[in-house]
Amino acid sequence: MKNELLRHIISTIKYRFEKSINGNQQNFSDFSLGKGSRSSKEIIHHMNDVIYSTRVFIEQESMPQEKIEEVSFENEIERFNSELKRVDYLLDKKDLDINYSKTLFQGPFSDILTHIGQIAMLQRLCDNPIDREDFSRSEIKTGIND
Repeated sequence: MKNELLRHIISTIKYRFEKSINGNQQNFSDFSLGKGSRSSKEIIHHMNDVIYSTRVFIEQESMPQEKIEEVSFENEIERFNSELKRVDYLLDKKDLDINYSKTLFQGPFSDILTHIGQIAMLQRLCDNPIDREDFSRSEIKTGIND
C-alpha cells in the first residue's frame, strides 16, 4: 500500500473528527469561548481550508489561489469528510518520498488533529463530552476509500 502511514493518519483524523462532532447540540455551530476565539463552525471551516490546500498541493505542487467559501455547519462537516476521501485517494495513487511525508504530518495533518482537540473541548464545555476511549486500541481501518 502506497503511503500507508499517511493514509492511516487520514483514517485516524476521520475517526477522531467523527467522535468530536457526534451528538453536537443545536447551538454548537456558533459556540466559542469568546475573546476572539473561533466558533466550532469556524474551526471546521479552517480545517477545510487546510485539507483543501493540502490536496491541491499534492495534486499540483502549488498552493490554491482561491479561498473556499464558508457554508453551513452541516455542509462544512460534509465537505471536510469529502476532502479527506480525496486526499486518501491521492495518497493511494501517488508515491511520496519520506521528506514530503514528514512535511505533511508535521504541518497540515498535525494542525487538523489540534483543531479536532479544540472541537472536543468545546463539546465538553457544551455538556456533551466525548466518551472515553483508549485511542491506541481503536479499530481504525487504514484507507477511507478501501
